[in-house]
Amino acid sequence: MFNFKKILIVANSARMLAQSAKNAGLNPIVIDCFNDVDTQKITLASIKIDCLASHHLAAALTVLDKTQVINYAIYGSGFEAYPESLQHLFQKFTVLGNSLSVFSLIQEKVNFFSTLKKLNIIYPQTSFKPPQQDIAWLIKPISGEGGIGIKNYHKNTVVSGSNYWQQKIEGLAMSVLFVTDGKQIVIHGFHQQQTIVIDDNEYVFSGLISQPTVEDKIITTISAWIGKLVPEFSLKGLNSFDFIVKGDHCYALEINARPSASMQLYTSNLLIEHIKACLTDSVLQPSEDLNDYRSYRVIFAESNYTIGDQIKWPEWVVDIPESGALINTGMPICSIIASVENARDIENDLSSKQQVINKLLVR
Repeated sequence: MFNFKKILIVANSARMLAQSAKNAGLNPIVIDCFNDVDTQKITLASIKIDCLASHHLAAALTVLDKTQVINYAIYGSGFEAYPESLQHLFQKFTVLGNSLSVFSLIQEKVNFFSTLKKLNIIYPQTSFKPPQQDIAWLIKPISGEGGIGIKNYHKNTVVSGSNYWQQKIEGLAMSVLFVTDGKQIVIHGFHQQQTIVIDDNEYVFSGLISQPTVEDKIITTISAWIGKLVPEFSLKGLNSFDFIVKGDHCYALEINARPSASMQLYTSNLLIEHIKACLTDSVLQPSEDLNDYRSYRVIFAESNYTIGDQIKWPEWVVDIPESGALINTGMPICSIIASVENARDIENDLSSKQQVINKLLVR
């Protein structure tokens, strides 16, 4: 299908992309921060690093250089805080995804929100200095990912690092997954986002549910916004767009200019579409008609836990940790993939599966 077989995948967690690459007939090689059991099983080689900082990434690439010849790479989540590491990838490989300049431009929040304003795309009131207005505000890190660092803001909140402030909209957190070659745009689907509270991180991403009820007016608005954003930022490949729905109004939040977790809710291999969109101007495939409701949930450790060597993980569990691994409080243990025929059964199915995991982890 492609004129190469090996593909390097680098992400905070690379299992999803590695599995998609394997299913596409490619040989994935992975650098990530987990090196899960299921990742090891499907890769030619996999290296775990502490984080995506450039010195860790460079050391891992030096190890791979001794045994692998790699020309192409794909990046996933986690580079928002490490632009210098992404630059390193672009210097060394043909990277299939948004260009370094595009990814960096979207991370520049002042520019991003001024662009939304120019395009008449509605977003919550945003400030780059501590606000004085007596309304509900969130404080968000400039280079954030997965909801880490987002919290409710109060005037006595201790502020550190680079942040911005955004009006808190009480609504439904959603995302939409789309693929583009820069001209054509295919919207694959809308998703409801779920979050949990971990310590002082009050909006940590914990999962997704496919096919939420979305009013036609919202679909039309979001589709029009994406139609403006793609040429404005020269987006390519798989991207996702986060927004809030309140009543019959929606508010833009951010673009994830990379393949996102929602792609694993689809039966078709969207990584193939991503690669095609980045390499060629071929006609993109239309979105698939989903016959069921799919969900993805991250299971976080409620206390420090060491993974036992006798656990028999169910087939619907992914991101499986190695035996003996120490999982600190608040860190992800594994993830659940669920599929049901009726929307009303989603939460029950997720809850029952999480109870199974909790019993497996009983000391």
